[in-house]
Amino acid sequence: MAEPLRVLELLVSTDPGGGPAHVLDLAARLPRDEFDFTVAGPEGAYAGRLRDSCGAFVNIAADRLSLGSFVAVRRLIGERGIELVHSHGKGAGLYGRLAARRAGIPSIHTFHGIHYARYPVGLRGLYLALERRLAAIGTAVVHVSESQAREAAALHLAPAGRTHVIVNGVDVAGLTAKAESREAARAALGLADGELGIGIVARLDPIKAIDVLLEAFARVARAWPRARLIVIGGGPEAGRLHALARSLGIDSRVRFTGAVPDAARLLGGLDLYVSASRREGLSLAVLEAMALGLPVVATRVAGHLDAVSDGVTGRLVPPDQPGTLGDALESLLGEPAAARRALGEAGRRRVEQRFGVERMAAETAALYRAVARFPEGKSSASGV
Repeated sequence: MAEPLRVLELLVSTDPGGGPAHVLDLAARLPRDEFDFTVAGPEGAYAGRLRDSCGAFVNIAADRLSLGSFVAVRRLIGERGIELVHSHGKGAGLYGRLAARRAGIPSIHTFHGIHYARYPVGLRGLYLALERRLAAIGTAVVHVSESQAREAAALHLAPAGRTHVIVNGVDVAGLTAKAESREAARAALGLADGELGIGIVARLDPIKAIDVLLEAFARVARAWPRARLIVIGGGPEAGRLHALARSLGIDSRVRFTGAVPDAARLLGGLDLYVSASRREGLSLAVLEAMALGLPVVATRVAGHLDAVSDGVTGRLVPPDQPGTLGDALESLLGEPAAARRALGEAGRRRVEQRFGVERMAAETAALYRAVARFPEGKSSASGV
């Protein structure tokens, strides 16, 4: 019997987010007699879960520019006999692909969003040039949505024959089984009887545009005295966003919960889900909200374009336009509850049909097998 393929999953963060969730899903679903996982990345909130699920977690600061981090990855590959590196996030992608190249083993890099627009102009060019070079030396690049792949192609980040689209997925049955009752979820979120809950689960980071959401909600709050905004998540923007809510006069109408473990279990207490992101890959939180039957208002950016069908499962609006976002929220609040439920049910069906986690895991396993067999990227796996 062949030995399992030794895979290093290298993460730029182990706090709640797409990369760690993706790795946890892979670890739970890929056969252990075929794949042996080691996970490395900075010690964060999900580090314990990753260690428990994968059996091995190594603390490496892949979130900062450091020769020491590269050396640590290179050493780990040698010590563990790693045969394939799969990286997630900018720093992890840099260290993982360079170290794999040095070790003579294949590498895969997954883009969970392409985030560079807020860099200074000169730095944007340097970042894109570096990513193009790394894409050229890696074995395969994965994009988590078709719209992200199109964006990447326009930026020359989708090398022909080495680029694959493996669409993000969620476990609809598992999410449903873990969901709190509506009454319990509303109590946990601090929603009183008769209040309308609009919510988001996100890291409080500039790319998520929670500031735009607060400005939009300030408009909604004036017209809808029963509306409440629930912001679930922590991050570097927390202090600024609390201050902004106060300055807008809506601090009594907004609840910042901080990070909540398994936050999706509380989404059933909401009436609407909203994402104001400036950029995405394919938001797992949006898919989870849809899987649990919530209508979604989201920005018209990569990832959201794949998930949300405008007018069928929710609304799509341009990014960085609080007035338009507020109008869309008000429009759905003005719909009868039955109409909102119909949008939510359409969203649930869409996720069941297109965004299943088992399909994502199976396609990733197929890519692992292909690059292990054809390390120069000349695999039979479908690429673009």
